[in-house]
Amino acid sequence: MDRAVKSPAFSGQKLKQARIKRGLTQAEVAARVGVSPVYISQWENDRHAPNGVHAVLLLRALGCELEEVTE
Repeated sequence: MDRAVKSPAFSGQKLKQARIKRGLTQAEVAARVGVSPVYISQWENDRHAPNGVHAVLLLRALGCELEEVTE
């Protein structure tokens, strides 16, 4: 029996929902994280996922928990 716990998968749609819920633009989140707004767009459209450092900064910028942006 496989007892491995699946790690949560990043969700661009949930990221977008969290950002909109807080009334923030992609540019505002990008400035808080220290990346270009293009990165936020790519993350929200599931073209790429943030690396570990950016994920932590993103959660802080949005003031949310990991569960809010993962599936």
